[in-house]
Amino acid sequence: MYQMRKAVDVNSNAPEFAARDVRGTEFNIATFRGRNNLVIFFYRNSRCQTCREELKNLADYYGYISQQDGEVVAISTDNLDEAKNLAVDLKLPFRVISDPEHRIADLYGVFDTTTDTAYPALFLIDKNGVVRYRKIIEGLNDLVPGSDVANRLRDMGPGMGSHGGFNPRPSP
Repeated sequence: MYQMRKAVDVNSNAPEFAARDVRGTEFNIATFRGRNNLVIFFYRNSRCQTCREELKNLADYYGYISQQDGEVVAISTDNLDEAKNLAVDLKLPFRVISDPEHRIADLYGVFDTTTDTAYPALFLIDKNGVVRYRKIIEGLNDLVPGSDVANRLRDMGPGMGSHGGFNPRPSP
């Protein structure tokens, strides 16, 4: 089990940050306040199989997550080229941010000093900027299904698709 020293707590305000994604577009968490729920997924690096599976899962359910006023951002300590290659390789429809100085991972308390990477961790942040869910992912058997992410977002407040749960796995 991972030892978390100061991970952001559920029901606390999400730390604010701004960064450029791998496409060069500015991402500022404050601009989503009042507009979107956020799904922030920290992943170790492009070689982490557990992380790749979670990223693919989030990509598979991205449409459903969007229907719940959700926006996804994936963050790792990979350098820009590695993060960009991963986004292209997995055809990720959401933002990917390279955080090689681990500034954002430190803010969220998920930087692992023993491996110099981020712990695989998923945060759900509501439209008011409050962390409503946090999960540290410990392996392939501990992934958070995209349907669970969409359902948790639905439970956080009304969205376009708030009439029911998401159970079936979409076809790729």
